[in-house]
Amino acid sequence: MKEKESKAINYFIWITIGLIIVVGGWILVGNFNLFGNSEGTSYSVYNNYVIYEVNDGNVLRYRVETVANNGKNYIHTFRNYPPDLLELNYDNNLREKILYKDSSLKKDKIYFSYDPSMDGSEILASGTLIQILGTGDAGIFQIPVVISSSKENNNPDFPIKTCNDSTKEIGVIELRYGEPKLYSKGECVIIQGNSREDFIKYNDLLSYMLLGVIE
Repeated sequence: MKEKESKAINYFIWITIGLIIVVGGWILVGNFNLFGNSEGTSYSVYNNYVIYEVNDGNVLRYRVETVANNGKNYIHTFRNYPPDLLELNYDNNLREKILYKDSSLKKDKIYFSYDPSMDGSEILASGTLIQILGTGDAGIFQIPVVISSSKENNNPDFPIKTCNDSTKEIGVIELRYGEPKLYSKGECVIIQGNSREDFIKYNDLLSYMLLGVIE
């Protein structure tokens, strides 16, 4: 068990560092053609968002361009097409609960809390979601995200935070094992699943909701 916990923690350390670098890179290339030669690139329009299909020969992915309040362009990549997620089990109105402490003021901070027993690949599914929320001055919403654990993890760098710690000012997004669904409990939002694919789908769903692609 300790080896698995250590593996999950190490995944998150490298993921967080990598996201900061990648998000910064996306800011710089926002005005360039990120799809190579755009001729023949398949795309569709969903809820007024242009969604490009990117196929590397192995996996079909979907890219959405968004513009932050500071005018910088961001490209986010998803495994799932928005309409394909609408049949999932999820609560509405999660966007406002995550982003704002009232109708106009953003949350002061968001704790992204994982279960230490999770496999690193399950945690990795949350990469795009963390990018969108923000890391430092980057990200669409630029809300400071702190990686935390929902249980004791023997690592002082990751504070223990659960739904009980969520308030209107401080948000908590908690990853849990259980019946696949996306829901809220008080001021806390819970992403729940039993497999890597579950967490990919629900993280894509919540990310699309935050961007306004899925309302």
